Amino acid sequence: MNTTRIAELRSLRGWTQERLAEVSGVTVRTIQRLEAGNEVSLNTLARIGEALDVPVRDLFVTVPDGDYGRSLSALDRAEVEGFSRAASVAWRRIALAVSMFTASPVPVVLLIAVADRGVIPVSVEVAVVLGVGLFLLICAGAGLCLVRASRHLAPYSAVRRKRLGADPAAVQWVERVRDAHSRQRFSSISLAICLWVLSPLPLITAALLDPTPQQPLWIAGGAGFLLVAVAAGLFAVVRTASPAYVANKVARVG
Repeated sequence: MNTTRIAELRSLRGWTQERLAEVSGVTVRTIQRLEAGNEVSLNTLARIGEALDVPVRDLFVTVPDGDYGRSLSALDRAEVEGFSRAASVAWRRIALAVSMFTASPVPVVLLIAVADRGVIPVSVEVAVVLGVGLFLLICAGAGLCLVRASRHLAPYSAVRRKRLGADPAAVQWVERVRDAHSRQRFSSISLAICLWVLSPLPLITAALLDPTPQQPLWIAGGAGFLLVAVAAGLFAVVRTASPAYVANKVARVG
């Protein structure tokens, strides 16, 4: 059993058990179990901590520093692995959102160019409308990715704010995962740098060609390639940031 301060913190706010349950989104029975010293999940502790506006660690009676890693208010390895999986999914969605935002102007650029040269049977005005529509659709998709990423990390708000530490075994596991992914991280950064350095090449080449009726198409294509290459580089870098992010969040309490 674990001695908690939930009843004390609740009373300081003048809240009943029912009120705390309502604000935190858990059942009254869960509040009763916690105040009796029974264990619950990290997600439940995080919700109650948020409702009472205190770090999860402060929900419990202070323990000696040497015992903190073994207290309920510290993350064990299973909880850290859960946070790591959630962070991995979230960072892939964030990477996708960043790359989509970066590449979103491509339809506008290409549609205007091909309409202006008569490649497609629509006016430039219609091409602008279509391009802007696709631009907004891509941005909306990117925004949805960010919302979904946030939802994956929502149960771990206390960890993300460094209000909750991890026990030594969990920290060691996270550091091993981070070190194991360091080579992949280096490769992704190297690939991104190559893409970013080479991305202007088609645009520069198209701009330097002898003027022809098709030159605007080549320039538009070069501009589109530049945006897509930059977006691909950003995706490669951001999606591999998860292990370092997790290690930073669980290594210590802020």
